Amino acid sequence: MDFKEVIEQMKTQHAENLKAMPLPPGAEEYLRSRVALGDADTVTFMVKLAWVFGAQAGQAAMTHAQQLEAQPQKRRIEA
Repeated sequence: MDFKEVIEQMKTQHAENLKAMPLPPGAEEYLRSRVALGDADTVTFMVKLAWVFGAQAGQAAMTHAQQLEAQPQKRRIEA
């Protein structure tokens, strides 16, 4: 799957949830101004930041899950 397909799939799957997620004040206006001015460098930089943050969050979640799986299970004592 290429980048465009990934984004379109994620947009379809998560559009409703993301509508409710606020951006910092002025963020949407700033992004729209960068797009309108054709400032691909800044838009690309923003996408890269989002990609890195997402990858870091995913890695942290996976590491946490692996740590939980590695912990010995506590046994319940039934009376």
